[in-house]
Amino acid sequence: MLLIQGRIGEFPDGVPTFSVVIYNMCLNPRCTAHHVHVSCGEFASTTLTSPHVFRRLAPGDCLVKDGLGISAGESVFFTYANAAPYDLSVSSVKYVCE
Repeated sequence: MLLIQGRIGEFPDGVPTFSVVIYNMCLNPRCTAHHVHVSCGEFASTTLTSPHVFRRLAPGDCLVKDGLGISAGESVFFTYANAAPYDLSVSSVKYVCE
């Protein structure tokens, strides 16, 4: 799994906005990533981030796509707004290759 994050702008009130892409880089087209967890600190956003795409379960533990599968080559994308970027990294994933 590859997680890339970058600043994409800011709101009129000056709050920065960030985009995040989580990509399943598995070379086997039949490998699906399930239960993707991200180390996310005290993640919160001043704008709504769909909880079906990315949500904090507990301090330091966020879940991607409700734990559902992310196919090989598929990306999950979301944006958030906060005074500073969170230090996000994939902490665990379960691959199913059929």
